[in-house]
Amino acid sequence: MDGISKPNNIYDWMKHLWCEILFPTCETQSPEKGLLSHRLVLCIFALLLLFCRLDFSLFEPDETRYAEIPREMLANNEWLVPLLGGEPYLDKPPLLYWLTMVSYQTFGVGVWQARLVPALALFFGLILNYELGRRIIGSVEAFVGTLFLLLSPGFIIMGRLLVLDGLLSMCILGILFAGFLAIRKNEFQMGWWITSGIFAAFGVITKGPIAIVLTAPCFYLIPGIDERLRKPTLKAWGIWFGLSMLLFLPWFIVVAIRRPEFLSHFIWEHHVMRFLEPFDHQRGVFFYIPVLLGGMLPLLFVLWPWIKSMTSMAAEQRSTRSKETGFLLLAGFWCLFFFSLSGCKLPTYILPAFPPLALMFGAFLVRNHYLKKKSTILIAGTIALFLGVIQGFVMPWYADFRSPLIAKKIISELCSDELQAVVCYPRECNAVAFYLGREDFKNYRSKEFDEFRDVLLSRKKTVVLCTHRHALQGLKQLLPDELEVSHEYRLNLKEPDFLPKDLAKKAPKLLGETALGLCDIAVIEHRVASTIRTTSFKPENAGIVHPPSAPR
Repeated sequence: MDGISKPNNIYDWMKHLWCEILFPTCETQSPEKGLLSHRLVLCIFALLLLFCRLDFSLFEPDETRYAEIPREMLANNEWLVPLLGGEPYLDKPPLLYWLTMVSYQTFGVGVWQARLVPALALFFGLILNYELGRRIIGSVEAFVGTLFLLLSPGFIIMGRLLVLDGLLSMCILGILFAGFLAIRKNEFQMGWWITSGIFAAFGVITKGPIAIVLTAPCFYLIPGIDERLRKPTLKAWGIWFGLSMLLFLPWFIVVAIRRPEFLSHFIWEHHVMRFLEPFDHQRGVFFYIPVLLGGMLPLLFVLWPWIKSMTSMAAEQRSTRSKETGFLLLAGFWCLFFFSLSGCKLPTYILPAFPPLALMFGAFLVRNHYLKKKSTILIAGTIALFLGVIQGFVMPWYADFRSPLIAKKIISELCSDELQAVVCYPRECNAVAFYLGREDFKNYRSKEFDEFRDVLLSRKKTVVLCTHRHALQGLKQLLPDELEVSHEYRLNLKEPDFLPKDLAKKAPKLLGETALGLCDIAVIEHRVASTIRTTSFKPENAGIVHPPSAPR
């Protein structure tokens, strides 16, 4: 094969394995014209899955945080420094906040208005997946690959939640696919390279340098492995990196000037140490294997046939494996590899790996004639029905069932008055702040208890939102003698009325016993009596006062 010398060292053997055994097909296809029927099917399917029931309760802690930050920014007419609880929140760049603020300005502040942003991002990402994918692997392959992505529960369910990763995935999809179109032909395509850099700018202003970390190594590595692809010049790299910083640097400089602590907090803590020496979300190195298999559910039925195909030396099988599918595999694997080695892991982090892998498996299904099998259609239909039930019923029910706002009556009575001091312990409860439109909820962690105690002593009455299951019990043990818990409300889950009686009794315990992110509400006052009046909150009997407890 042209450009591939006889292997005589490890590097040459690697190129030989990649170009002549795994991905031998080198003919670059002409861009195929997209079919209107493909676009209609994808758009209708995507609209049904992405935009149904956007109004169910926000999940604690991430969704409520990313809904509350733009609300506070909009209320304070602050478009540069993100705010949470009235204080600067310097962890992430602002693109998601900006887009959500625009949604709030256009449609009003609310839950579906906040989720509209990631839903639209995924919708346009799916269109982009097809439109760029057909230029890479062909129209039919791109159509099947995009359907594969639509049938991936992890991408559709997690991606449309109000977190950064859905929007980031759309940006990385554009970076990778446009960048590959720039390097796939004999002549470097600067137009596509510039397009990739523009997508990189949106990716960096969405979640920071991780957008570059997940894409630039792919463009650097693949031409070294596969000499059939063009290697970007230093000038091209300069243009790409310059464009990628186009939106980020002005914002970064202005915020760094206004908030000097931003430099170390944003760059060092959240984009270096977070992955080297994580301070939260620590998981094992194989954490993402089940996440990928469950998140890309069709993969369970395709993986073994694909592995057999990749190891086959038959001419018919080899002809289905091209340099394009090789790049898609590398792009998806690099994302999975990077986050598997990272100490900080969340399931949504690997969403950017889904589009390239889905296109690769779409090409495999088409070129190996799996679409002609009735079992393929049956499996796809079953997964589509499953996704529809999850999106339309299960997720909304679960979110509402475990929402802190099951206690709306109690929350309104205790926390609506802005003169009433409300604090969170030991984590913030942004669902309540978002619901009430308040931004003065101070949060105290366990290590800040001395400061927390002094604040309680300085006030006649404080409402405490206890966000961990045992937080109130620990708080009672640590309170000084001058203070007492005068009232407490337990946000117990009620028994689901649609389940059989025996199962309904077990359901609350199986699902967590209390609301997600808010377990108890306590009223702490200076002691005026030797007894503590205790009430237990349940959605069906909110406000019922139970007999006094034993003296302290």
